[in-house]
Amino acid sequence: MRLSDYLATHFYNTDELCQALNIDSDMLLTWQEQSVFPKPSYCIKSQLSCSSYSGLYECEEYDDYYPRGCVNWGQGLIKQKIESSSHAFNYFAQQYIAILTKLAQQGFEFNEELFGCEIDEHLQQVWQQFLCSKYGVLTQNGLIDEIVAVDIGRLVVDDITELRSKASLDKDERSYLHPAMKLLNRALSHGADHEKQSTLRTRYIDALVLKYDLSIK
Repeated sequence: MRLSDYLATHFYNTDELCQALNIDSDMLLTWQEQSVFPKPSYCIKSQLSCSSYSGLYECEEYDDYYPRGCVNWGQGLIKQKIESSSHAFNYFAQQYIAILTKLAQQGFEFNEELFGCEIDEHLQQVWQQFLCSKYGVLTQNGLIDEIVAVDIGRLVVDDITELRSKASLDKDERSYLHPAMKLLNRALSHGADHEKQSTLRTRYIDALVLKYDLSIK
């Protein structure tokens, strides 16, 4: 798939995002300057050469692309009347913790060191990664529930497979691994063609399915 087709299918450009949120580009820029809204996931610079009856015309065009889940985040900012980065972080952290709690209730076990006394430090790190749109590239839609799913799924997979180094898995390990793989499968982006070999999906799903002869259905 061409990069332009991939972006048009899975992302909103700036105009589409602003239209979906009923804001203008100046408001989007203000949000980003206030550190309450993510930067674009992809910034495209196109060198255009146009030939027509009138002759040849060349120019450069620029466009930014945002994961479609950014609409949910922007709607939350508007509804909660959030204007400061600290308020936005608290709103983000509340949602992250709520989703984390839900996964715990579903039986997922987390690293106590990371999600116990160090949860505040972890949330600050994830928040900064959210703002720079890291998760807009790593996940399917840049949604907070996908972000949590990636964090937890990777922890569980790494723990069971000893950082994906184990030669084989026994029956119990497979049964524990399967839910985490399904969690990652629902959350991780497939990636643009030029990124596929370096994506988390390739490392945490495709490679492990082959290595351990797994199924994630």
